[in-house]
Amino acid sequence: MNLKQKLALRSTLVFALTLAIVFAGTLYFFNQYLINQFYHQLSERALTTAIVFLEKDELNKRKYQEYEKAYNQEVTEEVTQIYDANNQVVFVKEIPDFPITDQFLEEVRRTGKQEFQEGERQFSAIFYQDNQGDFVIVLSGINARGRTHFQNLSLLLGVSLITGLLINYQLNMALAKRTFRPFSSILHEVDAISAESLNHRLPPPSSSRDELAHLVTTLNTFLERLENEVNNQKQFLKNVSHELNTPLTAIIGQAEVSLEKSSSKEELHVVLKKIVKDTYGLKTVIESLLLISGLKSGKARSTPRAFRLDELVWEILEKLKFKYPLAVINISLEIESEDERLLELVSHRELVGTALSNILDNAIKYSRKQEIEVRIAKEINRLMLQVKDDGPGIPTEEAANIYELFYRGSNIRHVPGHGIGLSITRQIVDYCQMEMQLTSVSDKGTVVSFLF
Repeated sequence: MNLKQKLALRSTLVFALTLAIVFAGTLYFFNQYLINQFYHQLSERALTTAIVFLEKDELNKRKYQEYEKAYNQEVTEEVTQIYDANNQVVFVKEIPDFPITDQFLEEVRRTGKQEFQEGERQFSAIFYQDNQGDFVIVLSGINARGRTHFQNLSLLLGVSLITGLLINYQLNMALAKRTFRPFSSILHEVDAISAESLNHRLPPPSSSRDELAHLVTTLNTFLERLENEVNNQKQFLKNVSHELNTPLTAIIGQAEVSLEKSSSKEELHVVLKKIVKDTYGLKTVIESLLLISGLKSGKARSTPRAFRLDELVWEILEKLKFKYPLAVINISLEIESEDERLLELVSHRELVGTALSNILDNAIKYSRKQEIEVRIAKEINRLMLQVKDDGPGIPTEEAANIYELFYRGSNIRHVPGHGIGLSITRQIVDYCQMEMQLTSVSDKGTVVSFLF
């Protein structure tokens, strides 16, 4: 069962329930009307009976004949009973199937009128005072004509309900097809989109305010994000293949050259050192990609814990000293004793260390004399770490691209690197809810500030 059929069926069920409630209410109130009308008819006949039996000697002949004529028009299975003051039946013999209790007769005398129903038979009793005495007239009968009217109405409403449901279902199906026609068109358009045609967009509907327009807008937004992601993946794979291919080619070439010629122990040692260096570069690229992947998926392996920022910085600088033995690092700690608590952080220590290491490594690597300044200070009740170098800086027209993976500035491509550090740092800053500010002037240097 497709969606159009489900919608038509459910709408028809709602319509059926509504009609059933309305028709049931109609039958109920019509039945009550028939009952009340028949009670009124029985009450009128009881009064006519009293006049016919008790007022014969007091009415003129013509008037009595009129009442007698009315009395002769009996209701179905009519039974009349007249009781005197001693609760004895007079004029009409009591029918054993419908006994009247003394309590009921007393209630009639007290209220003047009583009505009740037993099965299909309705009873109406009135209190009638006459010069011959006080009497209670009980008249009962079955409303056969009313039952017939009720059955005919029930049949008519039942047929109307079935006919109405069939018509309603057909109309709902036609309406559902018309309503879902634009959705079918959208599905056809979406089905035609492939990986090669992600730039295709769905045409906007004629109405710009309904749910269909919102759906088209949402799908077009999704296609735009999907296209961007696919393009990013393609560019990512292209860059990765290039970055991995370079060290792999160097490793293979060096190994093949060493195998083809007889090399001395010293030459093999040099070749192996180059292979180890290229392998470490390859390992760095792979680890960086895995780190970025973990940050994007929110599954970074480190857990937040307390540490001191100054201790982490000294630890990083000690490692960099082995890589850059000639580097000159001027570090200043501008934190007063009362603000020393600011140095205590609770965050992902390994990730923060990676971010700081990337920035410090870049600063030393690109400085003209491998001389940088590191400053730890208080900045408006926040802890700030600032790294300043005198390197070539970032060209203004390239500033928007510095955080892209594998992107390298045009003025530093002669320096060995992979273009990964800033991209990782940016993602770590966002992941650890830090703040990073970077200002750079071409040919004058770069200043990077972290706010914790």
